[in-house]
Amino acid sequence: MSGSEPSALTVLGLTAAEERVYRRLLRAGSLDATTAGESEAQLRRLADAGLVELDGAVVRARPPAEALSRLVEERTRQLRSDSDRLDAVRRLVHQLSALHDTALAPEGDAVRVERVRGGDVAAHLRSLAFASSGDLLWLRPDQWRLEPGPRIDAAVKELLAAGRRSRAIYPARVLEEAPHVIRERAEAGEHVRILADVPLRFAVMGSAVAVVSEDVGVPGERRLVIREEVLVGALAALFDGLWEKAMAVPGLDGHRPIGDPSDERLLLGQLAAGAKDEQIARAMGVSVRTVRRRVADVLVELGADSRFQAGVEAVRRGWV
Repeated sequence: MSGSEPSALTVLGLTAAEERVYRRLLRAGSLDATTAGESEAQLRRLADAGLVELDGAVVRARPPAEALSRLVEERTRQLRSDSDRLDAVRRLVHQLSALHDTALAPEGDAVRVERVRGGDVAAHLRSLAFASSGDLLWLRPDQWRLEPGPRIDAAVKELLAAGRRSRAIYPARVLEEAPHVIRERAEAGEHVRILADVPLRFAVMGSAVAVVSEDVGVPGERRLVIREEVLVGALAALFDGLWEKAMAVPGLDGHRPIGDPSDERLLLGQLAAGAKDEQIARAMGVSVRTVRRRVADVLVELGADSRFQAGVEAVRRGWV
């Protein structure tokens, strides 16, 4: 090995000069330290590394397979430990970057949201509604089961009588469990629609305030009162999206089956039975073209995506 070549043993902490001394000792087997011409510091470092043995003035090289293998194992453990620490630093970089980004982020104002617990829910909603202006929007998944329900209904009727506009969406089960609830509010002037399921309970009162119950099935024990205009607007937009998907209740909100009642019942009954256009045409005594046009009208009226779905929906609504 020439003096200019790097030593492979530098990874173990040895210099190129110390490697040359070790190679010389391996060839010689042993040397007299007093006459070998090597520096005492080099021999001491080789001895500390376990590559040579010092026996008085005699220096002996230890077998490389044993000595170097031990050094390699120690260095490998050290590198693994270093690698683990570097991984920890990498993870820390993300945390520190987040702190740095937080410091650079613009300061914001607190959002106006209150968490209310307990109290008189009906009185609370009534006071908020009467203090607001604009349309009232209600998602009502279970109000007919809760104690404050009738008092809230009474407050809504007062607001309707005063000229406020109100819309409410109920789950389909209300038609079986409490049809009188939606009929009374509809007769008072509220617009009512039905969804298969209503997953949450909230009320939006104009653009000023919204109330969101945290626990469906619990009578308003925990609720959020939101006064942030953008959040109130987002809930109103959510309501409008559900309103478009919801169905009007027959006999309420100005919606009734279209056309001659007997003809429509026959048409809807045929759809529910899965009859083809030709069968329906024969049963009704009209052309196939007329059947297809009237089926298209029924699909629109019922908000159905298929003929069979329209028939099932008509049965559910009690039209046939």
